[in-house]
Amino acid sequence: MLKRRLSDSIPNSNSNNNNNKAVKLELTKDSPEEIITDTSRDEKQELIFANMRLRRIVKENHGSDIHQLSFFFNNKNFTAPVGIDHNKTFDKRGAVQRDQTDTSNVLATVGGCQLNVYDNEHCGDHLDIMSNFDLSALPTTSTKQDLSTFCWMYRQGDAWLATGGADSLIHIVSLANSQEIAVLSGHKKAIIDLQAHPHSDNYILSTSRDGTVRLWDVDAQRCLVVFCAEATVTCFHPLGTKFASGNARGEVREWQLPVLEDLYQDKEPVTIEKKQSKALKKMHGENYIDCIRYINGYLLSKSINGRIEYWDPQADKSIRSFRVKTGENFSRFDVSLDECFFCVGTSQGSVFIYNLNTGKMVTELAHRRSTKSVRCCAFSRDCR
Repeated sequence: MLKRRLSDSIPNSNSNNNNNKAVKLELTKDSPEEIITDTSRDEKQELIFANMRLRRIVKENHGSDIHQLSFFFNNKNFTAPVGIDHNKTFDKRGAVQRDQTDTSNVLATVGGCQLNVYDNEHCGDHLDIMSNFDLSALPTTSTKQDLSTFCWMYRQGDAWLATGGADSLIHIVSLANSQEIAVLSGHKKAIIDLQAHPHSDNYILSTSRDGTVRLWDVDAQRCLVVFCAEATVTCFHPLGTKFASGNARGEVREWQLPVLEDLYQDKEPVTIEKKQSKALKKMHGENYIDCIRYINGYLLSKSINGRIEYWDPQADKSIRSFRVKTGENFSRFDVSLDECFFCVGTSQGSVFIYNLNTGKMVTELAHRRSTKSVRCCAFSRDCR
């Protein structure tokens, strides 16, 4: 059941525990714009990052870590400038003017048994909750109700979210209708990662602790392919023809997708064995890989010991290595839409921003009220 709970978005200023808080960092209004007029684009963006301050804290009521958060950029159907090139336009009432397919103001989080969706702009200078999906409110026999991951899917006039967790099911939620519209079953254990296909919002990839990764046709509510991959995280290649997986032993593999049109000939899903994948160099030794992305034709991968590698998977060659000053920490990094910067959280409650092109640590964002492990972070379209 989806419920609207405006009270859930009220900041709690009396708590120092930020495990279940969405912390928003923005460029402060008194940051001098004139100091960034004569520098390069990257330097301008770095100055913006360096002037970011803690703007607000939104405390969610589930009392658990926030495992993932993500803006809905809808890049398959909408294009616009990003970073410092992105400029907002306003109507006479001061509201942001948007194309119908521009959904980049919408932000979602998962934690505990809840998926929360926020409006980052339309309702004033704060995060305003739009919808709340509470798994514990659904009629179910399962006692395992923690959600750990989700991904966005665009539909005409609507936004869908696929979310999953401990109950081994994928719940498809319609934001416009404020309800669960489908459930995909097939996994035997907890789902720990969900990824939308880069070219079609009808296909998603799910990673489970049951030792498989599955490709789904969402509209048909059907599993098309079962990959025998003992993975902890996956990521589609930008072309959508393959994906990379990482696991708890530091292994990274590339898996080719079958031709999608050929997958509907049989009623049962196609099975792809591990030997049919390509093993890549173990850039992280035996360490658990918790996040991986294709960036600029290369891979950016992270292990929970704070080591991040930017590398060429074809040549098995490291381009640049980063070491985040952190204790062991499961944390999803994010990459700016121009693929020039990435941000990553630490076990001490801070967020580091790095320049991928130069390897420079741009800034460390920290605050005395943020002391617990940062499990995820995300850039907005304008990186402000």
